[in-house]
This record gives sequence, C-alpha cells and structure tokens, in this order.
Amino acid sequence: MNRILVLLIGIFLLGASLNDAREANNAYRNGEYAKAIELYKKAIEQNPENTKLYYNLGNALAKDGKTEEAIRFFEQFKAMTEDPEQRAMADYNIGNIYSETKKWDKAVNHYKNSLRYQPLDQDAKNNYEIAVKKKEEEQNQEQQQQQNSDNQQNQQQQNKQQQQNQDQQQNQNQQQQQQQQNEQQSQQNPQQQQQSTQISKAEAEKILKALEQKEKELLKEFKKQ
Repeated sequence: MNRILVLLIGIFLLGASLNDAREANNAYRNGEYAKAIELYKKAIEQNPENTKLYYNLGNALAKDGKTEEAIRFFEQFKAMTEDPEQRAMADYNIGNIYSETKKWDKAVNHYKNSLRYQPLDQDAKNNYEIAVKKKEEEQNQEQQQQQNSDNQQNQQQQNKQQQQNQDQQQNQNQQQQQQQQNEQQSQQNPQQQQQSTQISKAEAEKILKALEQKEKELLKEFKKQ
C-alpha cells in the first residue's frame, strides 16, 4: 500500500507568499509538518486563489496525523482545478488516508475516482485492488461474526425451549403422581370404613353377650333368694 504522496506541487508566487511557501516546502521535506502547516495556511491567506497551496497543505496535514482536515483541503483543491492529473492525485491521497484508517469502502471509491482521471496509474490500480480485497475480507468477517452471533442466539433459544419443555414435563409428572396418590387414598377409605364398621359390630356383640351373661347371673341369684 503506497503512502501519502510526498511530491509537492511547484508553486509560483510573488512577494511574502512565495517566501512562506518555500519555507513551508523546506519544513515539509525536513519532517517539520506543524511548521509547514502554519506556513502553508499563511501563504493561502495571502494568495487564496493558488490551488497548489491547498494540495501541499493537505499533504502536510496528512503527515501530521490530521487526516480529516487533510481530506477537506484535498477536496477543496480538487474542486478548484480542472486538471485530470491533479484531481487524480487528490483522490489518490484521500484513498491512502482512508486505507491507513482501514475505511476500505471509502478508500475503494476514491481509488476508483483517481483511476477515472488517470486510468494508467499503476499505483492507484494496485492500491484499488488491495482495498477491494480488504473490503471483501472485512465484509466476510462481519458476516461470519453475524452468523456466529445468530447461531449463539439460536442455541440459547433452543436451550431455553428445552428447559421449558423439561419443566413442563416435570410438572406433568408431579401432577400425575399426585393424582395417582389421590386415587389410591380414595380406594383405601371404603375398606377402612368397612373395617371400622366390622369392629364396631363385634364389640357390640361382645357387650350384648356380657349383658346377657350378667342378666343370667342376676336371675340365678334371684331364684336362690
């Protein structure tokens, strides 16, 4: 993956703006990107119609890590020029910024735009193919993650349904056992009542016999007297 273009567009200015631009270019080449940014912005204030300053400022901002601001100045540079090669350079650099931040969908679009202006640009073509591949890999990974998430949710739902079925079956078994116990108790109650009735009759006969025996003894005693 090719990085941000380090090529600075030659600037032809007059007066103080020329000095600022030259110092900005020197600062950029020396890696002093914050200083270059300040000088490019100063030069733009003095000569706002010079499109090349916007492109060079975009490069300095990108190198300094201010990617969003860099993209804005590349877009502004692109809107200010009709030159296909310069527009291609702007889209190419924006594509590189999005590639470095792994925003492959946007990177693909800007590389594609760059190739529309410069179809024979091999660097843009290579970066475009890499971005497309990375985008597909990212989509496949997202689909796999979504599928894993769906499978996990389905498994959890199945486990929950299985637990509910087990609880329901257990409740039914308990109800059946309780019903059987009630039926057994209802069958045992008449037998117990019958036994209780039989015991009462036997006791009554015993008492009756005892009374009869007592009566005989009393009668016998009375006769003696």
